[in-house]
Amino acid sequence: MNKQISWLVVGGGLLGVSQQIALVVLPLLADIMSVPYETLVNWQAAGSFLFLFSSVYWAKIMAKKGVSYVVKLTTAGFLLSNLILLFLWLEYDWLSVEVMLGIFIVSRIVHGIFSSGIVPQLQISALMLYPQNTIGALAKVSLGGTLARCLTPLACIGLLMISPTWVFALPLILGLYVLLTTPSLSKGKSKEKVSDSPHQHWGLLVVAFICAFSLCFGQFSLVQVLTRFIPDNSAQVSQWVAINLAITACLSTLNQVYFIKKQKVDSERLLVLSLAVAFVMAGASSMASHIVVMCITVSLIFVALNSATLAYTNVIVAKAGKQYTNYITTTHTLGYALGAVFVNFSLTLPYVLVCAALFIAFSFIIRRFIRYVYPKQAETT
Repeated sequence: MNKQISWLVVGGGLLGVSQQIALVVLPLLADIMSVPYETLVNWQAAGSFLFLFSSVYWAKIMAKKGVSYVVKLTTAGFLLSNLILLFLWLEYDWLSVEVMLGIFIVSRIVHGIFSSGIVPQLQISALMLYPQNTIGALAKVSLGGTLARCLTPLACIGLLMISPTWVFALPLILGLYVLLTTPSLSKGKSKEKVSDSPHQHWGLLVVAFICAFSLCFGQFSLVQVLTRFIPDNSAQVSQWVAINLAITACLSTLNQVYFIKKQKVDSERLLVLSLAVAFVMAGASSMASHIVVMCITVSLIFVALNSATLAYTNVIVAKAGKQYTNYITTTHTLGYALGAVFVNFSLTLPYVLVCAALFIAFSFIIRRFIRYVYPKQAETT
């Protein structure tokens, strides 16, 4: 694999690796710290909430210092946050509960401040390195996240058989690779002439928010829905969740590889098609009466939303500038947060809510396409 592509893929997967490993190590940390598991989960979420503020900050730093500087700095912060966790794991024998909890909180704060800048800056870097295929460039970074969610649980199973310490070390190894292989992209190349004000694209940001909400809420609600299909059997529920994640990861990988290889994609049409598929599959999921149909349709929702994310990100950066990826990340964080909150309501038909949300997003996009985009495309033909 080309060195630049491997750098983008590994870097794009750093946050996914970190999130997946957290699911594995938080129970271990809760045990050695003698604190409730929910306490660590809440602090983990609080650290992620810092993305709302820090991602915009990194956009300003990028404008002054350049994209390579920000990638290196944010990756260094990612490494520091995971080094603190590794220290906590290795030295817990002589630390009090209060000190251990304090160290964990510091780790999550550092993670929330620095890690928010990694993916947006990698997206900007990809667009600078591969300007001839912008959606393929974004797909390279997105592919890293997909592979991270697919392969990290398998890697953790193997590493746990050797020693839990290696699980803590995995993000350090990957982060160090990204730090050492970051290419020098001049500050001058990161500047560009912006034709539109970012505020003119608030509608697409609303769509981004809805997609992020639907993705997070749909993923967390899957357990609740499967539990109704298989009551009183958590082991089978977990197996079906794993099957769903595997199907989603495989289809998403194929989807992103397609965009990487395809030289030209109409992002506006892709956005309309992706949201239409996601909306139809959400409707099918809300009416599914068989567990296999449920898992397949839910997986297709997530794959379609991944395509929609690539499409609207490409549209926004083409019109408002590459640095606007940071604002998209902030919007995604809000959507993920609200999606997680709504899971607490335990709705009877959660995918009806997903279907309704996607209908709003699709209605806006199809109206926008018919009124503004299609006439402009017709004029150029």
